[in-house]
Amino acid sequence: MNKYKGEISRKFGDKERTFRLTFDNIVQIEHRTGRSVMDVARSIAEQKFSLGDIAIILHEGLLGAKGKYTHVAVGDMILQTGLTTSAVTAGEVLGTIFAGEDEDSPKAEVENQEAITPSKTI
Repeated sequence: MNKYKGEISRKFGDKERTFRLTFDNIVQIEHRTGRSVMDVARSIAEQKFSLGDIAIILHEGLLGAKGKYTHVAVGDMILQTGLTTSAVTAGEVLGTIFAGEDEDSPKAEVENQEAITPSKTI
């Protein structure tokens, strides 16, 4: 798991798995659900989500972390894990795209140093 790349790790199915949403995965969530990612996130927060939405988010999150799972396999893992726990995990996966980069990340630290270091003109 690499929190600086937007990855999270959660127990899902029978073991700990890594989830990550790339730009393409976010677009696929919107395409597959027929709703904006904001609407999907809102439905989870308001507990008005569908099982299909949860499966799509978790499937895309696993694919973004380079997992090779079918939609049906993700559905089986949801049933094994439980819908409530899976919905919480889906909300956390979606939450990674709204948080942005952590200010303590190595990349942010380098950018901060560059911002305060005067440039040398040759």
